[in-house]
Amino acid sequence: MTATPFTRILVGYLPTEQGADARALGVDLATVCGSDLLLVSVVSAVWIEHLGEQTGPAVVHSGQRDRAASALEEAAEALVAVPGMGHVERRLEASSSPARGLHDTAVSERADLIVVGSSHHGPLARLLLGSVGERLLSGAPCAVAVAPRGHGARDPRAIDTIAAAFDGSPEAHIALRTAHELATRTGASLRVVMVIEPPAAIPGQFVPLPGLEPLETIERAEALQRQELAAQAALDSALHALGDRVEPEREVLFGSDPAAAILDAAARNVDLLVLGSRAYGPAHRTLVGSVSAGVLRHAPCPVLVTPRVGEHSTR
Repeated sequence: MTATPFTRILVGYLPTEQGADARALGVDLATVCGSDLLLVSVVSAVWIEHLGEQTGPAVVHSGQRDRAASALEEAAEALVAVPGMGHVERRLEASSSPARGLHDTAVSERADLIVVGSSHHGPLARLLLGSVGERLLSGAPCAVAVAPRGHGARDPRAIDTIAAAFDGSPEAHIALRTAHELATRTGASLRVVMVIEPPAAIPGQFVPLPGLEPLETIERAEALQRQELAAQAALDSALHALGDRVEPEREVLFGSDPAAAILDAAARNVDLLVLGSRAYGPAHRTLVGSVSAGVLRHAPCPVLVTPRVGEHSTR
């Protein structure tokens, strides 16, 4: 069995539908990966300030703290009987915001993955980010997975099909490697979705791509064929580096809206979609660009976004 991509999974938990969705996805991934699971509830806190500096311990409303602690204990105890479930911990954290509390706990606990639920707005079974998810994805210290609405209420189902978006970038290589490792561990089928954005064309001809003959003008159909061959070659190279344990299904799509194309592919019996972070920002961070954000706001399945560099945690 391949090494697990995640050894310590942190789940942002609240006694709500959103929290149940996050817990269910966290359990799915923890049992697949053989990971430790840490349930974290963040309660609002304030600090006394003196001359602009925080002093003293955080102040938390006792009723809020007690209710959160009781719900957290109940949620953790319910996981003891889950088949294949490993070590489960729970943690009650005080912070100025849920996103900040989850971020700081992920750093201190050296988590590989943070799992959260989606917003309660939008259609059922869609993944619509709320403020917590969006803030985490602006610079999380590790990979982030977001569960769609209703994930916690559905009947248990194995992860049978994993899809990875691949465009040949270093970030896409990381996403592909993660999806490949998960598919190898689960026995799931792997589908690699490659979206090719054709550059603007002049009538009857096509502007050559970088790396092609700079003075050559070619017909649009031939240019698109060259792009597809180049994408397939890049994928072949990436898969060769990963080994031949999983032979993926390949799906090449052409379109000017990559997010829409990826969403269309994800709607076809995908149990988990893996994306890479955008290509800029601090190292070891999960940073979502326009394509990833568009996918995350409307995905019909769980989405996992890998960090910007080739490590899954702050270690």
